Amino acid sequence: MENNKAFTLTNGGKTSFFDCHHRFLPHNHRYRKKRKDFFVGRVENDVAPPRLSGEELFDVVSEYGEIVFGLQSGK
Repeated sequence: MENNKAFTLTNGGKTSFFDCHHRFLPHNHRYRKKRKDFFVGRVENDVAPPRLSGEELFDVVSEYGEIVFGLQSGK
């Protein structure tokens, strides 16, 4: 959430998370160094964001209030 590496596409203006996944690989993984296979064309040196515990994640999600999934009648 606050540690994401989203960027905005130049032509469409949409937010994209593409090419942010290789930071979750081990630091010495060979795919981290492959520039030509990734959209940004750079070597990834960042580490993965810290994992949240269940309680920490619940605190973050509970800030959004009541979330109702599915269709609501009359809407």
